[in-house]
Amino acid sequence: MRQKNSFFNILGSLGSYFISMIFQFITQACIVKILGIEYSGVNGLFTNILTMLSIAELGIGTTIIFKLYKPIANNDHEKIKSWLKYYNHCYKIVALSIAIFGLIITPFIPVIAGVNNNIRENIVLLYLISLLDTVVSYIMTYKRSLLYADQKNYVINIIHMGYTIFMNLTQIIILFTLKNYIIFLLIKIIYRILENLIINIYVNKKYSFIKGKAKNISAAEKQDITSRIKAIFLQKISFVVNKGIDSILISIFISIASVGYYTNYNLIVTSIAGVIFQVMSSMTASVGNLLTEKNNQKNYLTYKKINMLNSFLTGISIALFLSLITTFINLWLGKSYILPIHITISFATYIYADSIRRAITMFKEAAGICKEDKYMYIYMTIINLLFSIILCYLFGMCGVILGTSISYLFLIYYSYPKYVFAPLFKKKIKYYYQEQFKYLIIIIATSFLSYLVCSMIPLNVSFISLLIKTFISIFIYTTSFYLIFRKTEEFNYYKKLLKKIVRNK
Repeated sequence: MRQKNSFFNILGSLGSYFISMIFQFITQACIVKILGIEYSGVNGLFTNILTMLSIAELGIGTTIIFKLYKPIANNDHEKIKSWLKYYNHCYKIVALSIAIFGLIITPFIPVIAGVNNNIRENIVLLYLISLLDTVVSYIMTYKRSLLYADQKNYVINIIHMGYTIFMNLTQIIILFTLKNYIIFLLIKIIYRILENLIINIYVNKKYSFIKGKAKNISAAEKQDITSRIKAIFLQKISFVVNKGIDSILISIFISIASVGYYTNYNLIVTSIAGVIFQVMSSMTASVGNLLTEKNNQKNYLTYKKINMLNSFLTGISIALFLSLITTFINLWLGKSYILPIHITISFATYIYADSIRRAITMFKEAAGICKEDKYMYIYMTIINLLFSIILCYLFGMCGVILGTSISYLFLIYYSYPKYVFAPLFKKKIKYYYQEQFKYLIIIIATSFLSYLVCSMIPLNVSFISLLIKTFISIFIYTTSFYLIFRKTEEFNYYKKLLKKIVRNK
């Protein structure tokens, strides 16, 4: 059942994500071509500022989903209702907090964004509409947690596909006909409300027992969840700063137009990392269910299998990014939007740092590990800010991206092996490093080889050349991966699983 749910969740997540990704690229191109690169910069800047404001969420969602695993497994309807009631209350406070903090920083928005005559609308008004969208995203959203914890992610993804298609089509029509960025932003709010309403209706029908009156959770449970949230809060600060600080620093120290160029590349990078995240996160609930069995050896073997999949996806993503990015940007936006190779390499480094951690992060979240390593995230934030500012001064945009990557690498090579791998699997840390360095060497070697071969192909910039380079990159990486790992237990597991899926199709 765990394999089946994971499989459907992965398919649903990838389907939804690819549709969303395609429309994001189309919409981004429309913004750049119709409104200008400065609007792309504003869009990216506000997204990152509001991502930082979402720190008010405190990791409540992750904690509540963790708490729902056991009552769902035990079919405990009363406990499920109690947690949902508590979750709803918390998210109302979150929405209010984001609104208050968002309004407090409103006077500073013109300073952060800078003065630019190409932005026709009032920059503060644009920010306030974006803030409203973020606040609305926390209203009526708490019932999603029940679907996530019950391994029904694919339901959310199907609904989100409809949301993505209709919202983006409407936004694109607005851009072409009215060229109005304010209406463009308002459309998103309307569709977000509709999406939340549809999910709520589905959950109410599927889990009809939640309509009854719910009891309050006990004082002991509140104390436990509060302690977990406090621990996750530090983690939340770190990841929010890491995700949001880059465009803000680029805007302050370079220009809002540079944020636009960064946003174009970052959309590609986050789309790549997002595919890996969708695959990995789709298995989190299944892993959470597995960990309830308390079998360390079985958990470790499952981790190795998932880590191989994660490393394969990370490596092939980096190989494709390095080999295709110049051709893709030229086809997508035009030659003038291509950034230098050293910035491209810094983005590739970020893809590795953000994506290679997904397997161990999945086990960490599914196991509810948050208190043990909470101070590591303070150190991560300090490392990020320190290196990003110093390297921005020395190397510009490239330095900001590398600073963020360095902070992730601190978690990957220090915090995770010490606080997650060793205690969870009861294994020596050396096994973790052996796995990670083995995959790192393969990723570097195959990505460089792929880039080298593709760069020597004398092809004109066209869709055909993009397809040929894609085929070459995939062939080089998958062949190398097969030759190296074909005799391992993990590889044979996926080989047998693939045969089983084809046989049962």
